[in-house]
Amino acid sequence: MSITRTDFDAICEADLAELVAGQVPEGLHLDYKRDSYGPRDEDKRELLKDVSAFANANGGHIVIGLDETEGVASQLYGIKTADIDVEVSRLDQIVRTGLEPRIPGIRVRAIPLESQSHAIVVRVPRSWRLPHRVCAQNSNRFWIRNSAGAHEASMDELRHLFTLSASAIDRARAFRAERMGHITSGAGAVPLTGNGRFILHIIPLSAVASTATLDAKQIYPHVDAFRPLASSGFSPRYNLDGVISECGGVVGLGYTQLFRNGVIEAVICNLVHASNGRNGIAGLRLEKNIFSLLSGYINGLNTVGIEPPLILMFTLEGVEGAYYHVIDQFRDEQIPFDRPVVALPECYIEDFGSDADYHRAVKPAFDALWNAVGLDGSRFFDKETGLWNGR
Repeated sequence: MSITRTDFDAICEADLAELVAGQVPEGLHLDYKRDSYGPRDEDKRELLKDVSAFANANGGHIVIGLDETEGVASQLYGIKTADIDVEVSRLDQIVRTGLEPRIPGIRVRAIPLESQSHAIVVRVPRSWRLPHRVCAQNSNRFWIRNSAGAHEASMDELRHLFTLSASAIDRARAFRAERMGHITSGAGAVPLTGNGRFILHIIPLSAVASTATLDAKQIYPHVDAFRPLASSGFSPRYNLDGVISECGGVVGLGYTQLFRNGVIEAVICNLVHASNGRNGIAGLRLEKNIFSLLSGYINGLNTVGIEPPLILMFTLEGVEGAYYHVIDQFRDEQIPFDRPVVALPECYIEDFGSDADYHRAVKPAFDALWNAVGLDGSRFFDKETGLWNGR
């Protein structure tokens, strides 16, 4: 069905007309509305009900301006309004403020029709931050969708939704643990050299909660977005897991692996160096390398069609006894890391946004990193903008 194509911005009148010509019925993934949702509180609750029901199930599309007869698409009327952009913005605002937790990745778009009117398509992704409830207009209700339409979730259905969300996060943690085992045992994607490693995992919840995969050919044209950390050059290639980019120059200094399920694993090696009788890590340099590419990694996932939310996991391995120098290289007065593996708190990216959004989201992890060596928190984030600035 054309409306389900990945490129939401390419949906056109012909795709909607196809629903009518094919007499496609409403169901688990489709809902038709002849008229737009009105301005009354009950109209807003209806919109929120329909959207949250899709998100709590398997995602889907609401097509506004398309009439149905006994649940089957019958005529593409469109809607007429003084300013279609204002109407799209109004619907989008209701959805973004009336649900808890917020559903990332929702798209609302007007489709021009030959009749000089417009249809509006709302694309609701399947969510992994379940369940979502309607919280606007004094409502507190959970909805879910099946082939017969939206209905209020039963206790058993709610229990199942909570379990799905928790199990997805647990699987993300298990994935990191498994990958760390491969890396520390030398069975990772490439042989690694030197002492001490930094590992970044960016894990879309969809990657651990479904069997969806990316075509490696779809990934490869975008390898520049996934270049290795701390490397001026890189060599990309296909591998069994997807696409890997190895650091150029010296072999084994690091790599970035983009898995077929959308997970990113980025590794920097040879962090720990001896000087003046003790081991140390150049913390400022490490963080510069991380933040120079972090936003690019996240936006790159958006480019290849990965939906948020994302879990970000930062890990240092092989660093016990090393000092983390962030103020004056090899002269900071602090304590060394007290364990070989430093797993920082998980961070969440709810939706794609700006560099500042991403930096603010991961700041708690870097505060914990500085705490681990006896400091009160990271001082490298601008207090006003939230951006990491290294000062």
